[in-house]
Amino acid sequence: MEVRKKAEQSKNINTGDLIEALRRDIVTGLKQEILNELLPEINRHLYSNIFDTAEACRYLNVSIATLRRMIKAEEIPFFRQRGQIYFRQQDLDKHIDRLVNRSHRL
Repeated sequence: MEVRKKAEQSKNINTGDLIEALRRDIVTGLKQEILNELLPEINRHLYSNIFDTAEACRYLNVSIATLRRMIKAEEIPFFRQRGQIYFRQQDLDKHIDRLVNRSHRL
């Protein structure tokens, strides 16, 4: 009788392990599906931010004079539309990344 109970317990443990492994696989698969579906929308929102000079100054935490020097020195990409200067957030983020990488090398 005891041998039978032990055999049933080992079946239950194996079944429990199997169920847990299946649950983990399903959760991982669902997470990946959700991420794949949402990633294009996330990127669209992330990279669609366009800043004017005042917003770029706030974002970079620099004065307008510093921003103008950065523009003149071609440190950051910008574009003009109807005479106004604009910046893409992704370009400002790349500029920040370059500064961070440069400071890590020192």
